[in-house]
Order: sequence, then structure tokens, then C-alpha cells
Amino acid sequence: MKRLFFVLSAILLLLAFSACEQKESTAEPQTTRAEPTASAEPTASAEPKAEASALRTVGGYIVTANEGQRKNEYPYVLQTKNSVWYLASADLDLMGEEAFYAGLEDILQYMEADMADARKALTSRIWKEVPPVEIRTDFCGKAGASQDAGAYYNGRVNFIKLFHSWDMAKFALLHEYVHYLTIHCAEKKTMSGFYNETVAEYVSKLLCENRMFRSIDFNRNDQPELNSVAEIWGDFDETKYRNSCLSESDNYTRGTYDGQPYTCVGQYTAYRWPNKRLPDHLYELSYAEAMSLALYLMETYGAEKYLDNWDIVEEDKLADLYGYTVEELLIVWSRWNAEQCAKLGIRMEQP
Repeated sequence: MKRLFFVLSAILLLLAFSACEQKESTAEPQTTRAEPTASAEPTASAEPKAEASALRTVGGYIVTANEGQRKNEYPYVLQTKNSVWYLASADLDLMGEEAFYAGLEDILQYMEADMADARKALTSRIWKEVPPVEIRTDFCGKAGASQDAGAYYNGRVNFIKLFHSWDMAKFALLHEYVHYLTIHCAEKKTMSGFYNETVAEYVSKLLCENRMFRSIDFNRNDQPELNSVAEIWGDFDETKYRNSCLSESDNYTRGTYDGQPYTCVGQYTAYRWPNKRLPDHLYELSYAEAMSLALYLMETYGAEKYLDNWDIVEEDKLADLYGYTVEELLIVWSRWNAEQCAKLGIRMEQP
């Protein structure tokens, strides 16, 4: 079960710089914040469906007709303080309007506070004024990336796209928002896959409350895309997350997954073999291993040093920062990881 979680986590974190939708527009829609007691008036529209849906207030915000580009695909928009949502007509047809908007309202009740937490955690490292992030729904999986991802942040065109379901959106959105902050909203940006993913996980899972993630009911049976992680994350806490990173990393270095494909932080499929339990490069680490290595560096040398250097691209420079070669760093970390697992009693028995 542990490995299933990290397989899914890897899927969720893939394609931070996806090139599959570089032509998508980022034009801002005309949207308004609804007052709690106000009722939206009907607006004229060439499409009857747009006219009906524009009457809605969801979570205190008005859904309006998209007057900008791609309005056939995304006929409705909703704007909050920190986000601009483009709502896909195909998703409304797939779920039905009531279910779609109920899911949107559910995530909105947590999202603003979660995004504020992420910005606070990164206060000295990102812009003082962070513009709203564009979020697009694609629960129908029209984008090619939906086959391999639960969500992704497109750093080239600058938007977040959500796949599969509202629960998957709650699982992944804050992680993707941290990508937006560190890649787009910082003078010194995260530049490598290793730093992109470890910083996003560290902030969203360990520094923030992540109300969206914690609100998921993992005991339900109607969400197959999340059922595989229910046993691990039924009651999420930071200790459980850290221990899972450690024990999963231990499994890789001890050969539990020899010959089995996994997605590395370099965002491609890699393998381990009996004669090669440790990779040659940091970008060949699994997501669990990358987080364990990041935890080792932060717990041993301080989180500030780790975060202050998140713009390092060359792995040799990162290793040298701590007085090692890449090979030496991986060896020292793997020993630390094994010691932590033994100390905490979380080392799994070999099959």
C-alpha cells in the first residue's frame, strides 16, 4: 500500500512544465465577487446554457459568462481573491450542474485559507503581491497530460489544470499552487525537478494545514483514483507523511522494487537493479526518496539553507554546498535514512 501512495503522488506531481497546452490563453475573465446577501441578475447570452449558469453564486462568488478567449471550451468563470477559475462545459455535462457546483463550493471553503498559508510560509521568498492563479477544470481528461497526472502546473503558459474529480483536486491543488509561487511569483525561482517537487511537497504537506487535503473522505468507495491511498492517508498527519517517505525510500535502496518501473523527479520512467540500488543522479530519485533526501538536508543543516538555494540547477553544486560529491551525498543520505527507519521501527520486512 505504501508504494501505491507514492506511485499516485508521482502521477499527481508530473508535468510541472507540460508543453502539451502551450497555446492555451491566459486572458483574464470579467468576474465579480458576490456580496453574501446579493442575488445575481440574469445576463444576456447567445447560449441559453451560459445564461442559466451565470445566475449562480458558489461559495459566495458569482459564476459569470466567459467573455474572453476559449469561451466555447470554458463558457463560465469564477474569480476569488487568489484564483480565477475557468469551468469547462464538458465537465458540467459529465457531472451534471448540481454535482459540479457542489464540488466547487466544497473546495472553495478551504482553498483561500490554504493559499494564504502557502504564501505566508514563503513570505520572504516570493513577491509581496501575488496575482490570482488561473485554474482550469478538465475532469473529462481532454488534455493528454490527464492520462499521467492528477493535476499539473503549466509553467510555460502559467495555469493549473485539474483532472479526474473534485477529491483529486483537493488532493493536489495546494502542491500545484506552491509550484505557481516558486516558479512564477519569485525573483529567485525553483529551476530543477528535484527542488520543484521537494519544495512543493514540503510546503503543502509539512508547513501548511492543507485543509483541502485533510477534508477528503478516504473511506468512501466511489473514488477509485484515491482508494489505493485510503489506508495510508485516512488520517493524515505530518509524522505519518515523514515516516512514509523514509520507509518507502528504504524499500528502494534495499531492493524491494528491483526491476519495477517508477516515476522519478526528473519526470520519466526509471528502474533499480540489484547491482544499482542507488541512482547516479538526484533527478533519478523517486518522489519519496527525493523528499527523504530533502528532509535529511533540512534536519541536518537547516531548512533555511536548503530553501535559500532552491534556484540551484546543477546537482554537483547542490552536493558541493553540503561538502559532498553527488555520489557521496546519496550514500550518506541512504545510511541516514536506514538509521531513521530502524530507530523509528518502520523498516518493512523484505518479501
